[in-house]
Amino acid sequence: LKDGEVRDQDTEWGGVAPNGDGTYYTSASIEARPEDRDKYRCRVDHASLREPLLVASEPEPNPFIIPLAVAAAVLGVVAGIAGFAIWKYRSGKKEKGYGMAPSEYRG
Repeated sequence: LKDGEVRDQDTEWGGVAPNGDGTYYTSASIEARPEDRDKYRCRVDHASLREPLLVASEPEPNPFIIPLAVAAAVLGVVAGIAGFAIWKYRSGKKEKGYGMAPSEYRG
């Protein structure tokens, strides 16, 4: 539907295909300009529904969010590893090996 009007002439219908669970599905698509997305709704009629279902198109996700999140995660892991390495290096600077036991004898 575009602005409540059925647009069958603009709709490309897919065939019926099986799902893995023994049920079937079909699809329909329409080309729309991005600025008109809010004008379109998909109407679903099915025997399991009491009344037809109207579904609005969802906005496209921001294309920078995923790379930004991955970069932040990588930087966090690198910072964590670097911090652990620095802590381990500094805590391991104590003298190791033989050490004289304290004694009262001075001879």
